[in-house]
Amino acid sequence: MGQWKDCRNLLVIRLDNMGDLIMNNAALQEIKHQMPFCKITLLASKMAIPIIPYLGTIDDYIQYDAPWMKLADQDSAASTEALIHVIKALHFDGCLIFNVYSQNPMAAIFLAYMAGIPKRAAYMRENPYSLLTDWVPDQEPLFQVQHQIIRDLGLLTHLGISSHTNRLPDLKLPDHPWNLELSAPLSHCIVLNYDVSEEKRRVPVEIAQELIQKLLGLDYPVLLVGKNDNDYLAACQKNIESRQLINLIGKTSISDLLSLVQRARAVITVNTGLVHMACALKTPTLVLYAQTNPQHIPWSQESAFILYPVSAGKQSKNSINIFVDQQYSQAEHAPFTVDAILQKFSDLLLRFGRRETEIQEGNQLH
Repeated sequence: MGQWKDCRNLLVIRLDNMGDLIMNNAALQEIKHQMPFCKITLLASKMAIPIIPYLGTIDDYIQYDAPWMKLADQDSAASTEALIHVIKALHFDGCLIFNVYSQNPMAAIFLAYMAGIPKRAAYMRENPYSLLTDWVPDQEPLFQVQHQIIRDLGLLTHLGISSHTNRLPDLKLPDHPWNLELSAPLSHCIVLNYDVSEEKRRVPVEIAQELIQKLLGLDYPVLLVGKNDNDYLAACQKNIESRQLINLIGKTSISDLLSLVQRARAVITVNTGLVHMACALKTPTLVLYAQTNPQHIPWSQESAFILYPVSAGKQSKNSINIFVDQQYSQAEHAPFTVDAILQKFSDLLLRFGRRETEIQEGNQLH
């Protein structure tokens, strides 16, 4: 069947959310670099597809909302059977299946097997025998926990596609930046996001309100962003009146959001897709990080995070996640207070300012 680098028509399966796909773009960029003549088709969820035009690595895509994933929409058995025929008709010569360690890849593996793709590779803890042509035994999280970006690049290393594990994801900027009329320059503004898909990752309302008030008190214009307004987001800004507080919740496209984040002074957000968008654009980013998924912490040099616990009633029932949470819960963390958040934010901006100066001085030397 030849080597993986000989593939010219590759199916990549990445079935989770937008942030996962942004992180996966490091591996996709490496595939494009090492295999420039290979067409990459992505099988992805409706929630992830809007970021595809800004990845710069995907030649085509197929939407599929897998019923074994935690997604807003889910495909039926009939549409899954139809998908197998669609994939089979496209005559892929290889399939790479990317997942996080807490996701069982077997259903995606079986999809590729039933579609008759001749080369199939994925991480998996159990031996899938003939379902995969290239099985990579999954060491996570029982023996190690890697960042998701390193995990994805590691799959390419195992397959002989690339040995580079230090690449970071990039995003392309929109062709036409969003021109938002503000009383202050966008470069002074803080993009603030409390919107997140899982309730367990929500910041307590009292913390959210106090943080807005204190950022405004420090004379930062605050741009509130989010996908859709709801009672929780309304409560986070209740009784806060200021011309410096601009509510953009439900009013920004992906293109708008990329433009805002790239030009803003900094981003403060809960752990959601916006984290990885901001990291890819190298905007200073502070993440209010619920104590879940340690493999997804912010990854750029311009980022920092502060942990807060998830209440017992909202913690994952996935035994793999429970195992990891028990390992990490033993570590001591700073109190999750607004003063601690602001101190972390101040340190981040100071560090970023020093780094900007060092870069400018280095450029002058050359």
